[in-house]
Amino acid sequence: MCAVILNVVLEPGSTLAGKYQVERVLGRGGMGCVVSAIHQQLGQRVAIKVLLPEAVQIQEAVERFLREARAAVRLRSEHVGRVIDVGQLDDGTPYLVMEFLEGIDLLGYLDGGGALTVMQAADFVLQACEAIGEAHALGIVHRDLKPANLFVTRRADGTHLIKVLDFGISKAQDSSVNFSLTTTTSILGSPGYMSPEQLRSARTCDARTDIWALGVILYELTTDRQPFTADTITELALKVAMDPAPPMHILGGPPGFEQVVLHCLEKDPAARYQNAAELAYALAPFGSPGAMEAAMRVARVLHLTAPRPRSPSEGLPFTPIERRPTTLSSAVSSIGAHQSASAPPPKRRAGVIAGLVVGAAVAALAIAVATTGSGKPATPTTTQPTPTPPPPAPIIEAPTPPERIVEPAIAVDAGVAAVDAGAPAGPTATKPTTKPKPAPPRPAPRKPAPPDDDDLSNSRY
Repeated sequence: MCAVILNVVLEPGSTLAGKYQVERVLGRGGMGCVVSAIHQQLGQRVAIKVLLPEAVQIQEAVERFLREARAAVRLRSEHVGRVIDVGQLDDGTPYLVMEFLEGIDLLGYLDGGGALTVMQAADFVLQACEAIGEAHALGIVHRDLKPANLFVTRRADGTHLIKVLDFGISKAQDSSVNFSLTTTTSILGSPGYMSPEQLRSARTCDARTDIWALGVILYELTTDRQPFTADTITELALKVAMDPAPPMHILGGPPGFEQVVLHCLEKDPAARYQNAAELAYALAPFGSPGAMEAAMRVARVLHLTAPRPRSPSEGLPFTPIERRPTTLSSAVSSIGAHQSASAPPPKRRAGVIAGLVVGAAVAALAIAVATTGSGKPATPTTTQPTPTPPPPAPIIEAPTPPERIVEPAIAVDAGVAAVDAGAPAGPTATKPTTKPKPAPPRPAPRKPAPPDDDDLSNSRY
């Protein structure tokens, strides 16, 4: 199996590029062969992909091979298979050195254990969204997403880690390469996961074709079947373009999950999620506890602070984030807002200030009356004397109801008037023998004091 590539022998113990010692053949595809090897100087195990002889003769296949290296090396996400080296063997055959991954792809997961739980599927696709979101931010469309290209390995702590592989037919959105199907005699992509627009023309599809593929993957991971199947590519293309996706019928599936999947499979690209962040936020409620943080990472790599969900089911349980830089002005505004929140309500403050003003006026009036009294009635004048400004009065906290301010002031005035008339103040006061002349008008706008014989000790206040 894939033992000889042109004049190069790929068998255990052989050396490639003068530094990679072949261990074994890992697999063979339509265009290339992959072997595991050890870097002789570093002792590092790597995976090496080498083009098959028939593919070397096709210029676009060689360009596609190199495009995979260029695309992967631009991505820094942990969810992308890293490219370590690229070059040509002695006979001119191109090779690609990648990190060696231990694990199994999602297709093997399905073959070995059947459908995944909704939470597992959501977590795996959320990790894939981190890689695809970064690729889209760089203008790279994968165009061949499928379970076989999502590899499940493990981190150092034992948790699952998804790696997105094979950017070989990825498309840079500013690329002018001609992807004619007639010149390569093969379809660019896997038909079962291709969007309607990709089946019509691989050259015109954009990032939303990857959203379609992720929807097909979610459908297959949770039901163990693809939404569209057929015996021929023509029949499949017609179903993808015209037939609605069949119901998923997930036993015990959470409400709303099927709507998220079917929203990825809208025929019109404008009706789908418009980017990987929107899909990630819609999936987060169905994932594990760390799913929302994964969705936030997808938004950040796409330079989005508040991605808007486009799911037909409104009210998904998430709140998009909006990050603002912390500056001196923002800190001052924050402090001001805190102080405003801790201050009393405006209406209450107005009542307190009004009470203080009225109390000060009452005190000033009492002082003015007391200073004019000399034991005799004040002599009226024909002209109104110019009032002098009252001296500063101590702050007196007046009761809240306005009625409670009037009668105590009257009681004070009545007592002063009784003293001026030569009679004792209080309830035992009697009318003077001679009626005192009226005092000058007081400045306070209130009613005249009650008769001297009014018993103010019965006041409600």
